[in-house]
Amino acid sequence: MSEKKQKKPKEKSVLEIAREMEAQQQAAAAEAEAKARETAQKAEEERRIAYEKQLREERLELIRLKQGVIEESETIHEEQEEQKKYTIWQKIGNFFYHNKWWMGIGCFMAFVVGFLIYSTVTTVRADLVVLLVSDDDAFNAQCSYRIEEIFEQYIEDENGDGEISVDVYYIPSSEASAQMSGFTGDSTKLFAEFQIGESLLVISDLDADAFIVPDSTLDDLEPHFGDYTQTEAFRFYLHDTDFAESVGWTEPLDKDIYIGIRKVKDTFSFKEEMQENYDIAFPALRKFIEEFGTKE
Repeated sequence: MSEKKQKKPKEKSVLEIAREMEAQQQAAAAEAEAKARETAQKAEEERRIAYEKQLREERLELIRLKQGVIEESETIHEEQEEQKKYTIWQKIGNFFYHNKWWMGIGCFMAFVVGFLIYSTVTTVRADLVVLLVSDDDAFNAQCSYRIEEIFEQYIEDENGDGEISVDVYYIPSSEASAQMSGFTGDSTKLFAEFQIGESLLVISDLDADAFIVPDSTLDDLEPHFGDYTQTEAFRFYLHDTDFAESVGWTEPLDKDIYIGIRKVKDTFSFKEEMQENYDIAFPALRKFIEEFGTKE
């Protein structure tokens, strides 16, 4: 028999060798990545366990602090924010900066009211002062002088200056303006007048009652003049009298216009002065009602 020829193993190509090397490198990289991931997971787990253990220890330590078992803790350290210290001038400046608008408004209102009260107190007053509280500018312009002349007939020289003088102070007001917040403008004037005890006689109308509050500020006229048809509580109404003609008012007089007198209250700090002026104003009011009133 003839001997068979033995085949030689087929040699790998360069491409195949390269592919095998690449596969080996990928496998080694994947194995190294898996080991690194496993190591990182173990380290993260160890950190989590250590953190939870620390939290448990701090909770227990905090409970011991609150219960008074221990006074200080080596594991809990409270970080307190350092408070900034201000000088006295810095504190004052800071206060004025944050409240400048409100302080400005308050100072302005205090100045206005204070000036009006000061001016009213220090000015030489007439023998008798009548407040005309209404929103009828035309009535004031046309009739104030005649009202002064009428009341000058009822009084004497009370202040000793050698003259008999009556002043009519006109203060516009209405129920609408009474709804404004605070005392401004004409309402401030009325407020200032009611803070002193010199202006006792008041000629007004129902629209001004929100300012005057007659139930508490005016005297009851019924005990003295109840037999006059124009008298109703603290009002002596003027529309059914010859008052309009006497003061030169040619138009029909509003039915709600009345005259009254402020009551003297024990709570007033100026009670004595107010009583003196009341003793002047009330006889003048009596003579006025006797002249213009109609008895039943």
